[in-house]
Amino acid sequence: MLKSDKSNLPRVVRPEEWDVQPDVISPGCSSATIVKGEKQHLGVYFIPPGAQTNHFSLEDRDDGTADEWYGPSDEFYYVLVGELTMFWGSDVDEVRTGRSEKLVLRTGDLGYWARGWKFSVKNTGTAPATFLWGLTFPPEGTPRREHP
Repeated sequence: MLKSDKSNLPRVVRPEEWDVQPDVISPGCSSATIVKGEKQHLGVYFIPPGAQTNHFSLEDRDDGTADEWYGPSDEFYYVLVGELTMFWGSDVDEVRTGRSEKLVLRTGDLGYWARGWKFSVKNTGTAPATFLWGLTFPPEGTPRREHP
């Protein structure tokens, strides 16, 4: 049986309804969580040329070195427009400086960020980039460490 509350009903969320806010730890970037689910969130992110996001972790345990720790989770980015480079690895300094593993994404690409790693994305194109993101939640009771 389906719940009758409105959060569980099919719906369209139009861009004018998005609450786009500056990303306080990634200067020049902005983001909006457009769907808040029980087990995941979906949103959109805007990143200017040359900007790089915070350094976040999807590892099982928080070692305190990444800016944010989402717990053992999975995330995806679907690039709506632009070119991005996703840096990933276990050493946050290598991720931060671009010496880690990397993947290049362009308009229409989907990147899957598996649990167990640290990540940061940089707009390596010449134009502003926009991507749709989805993030699953860690197991129940896992406290995430995020900036407000």
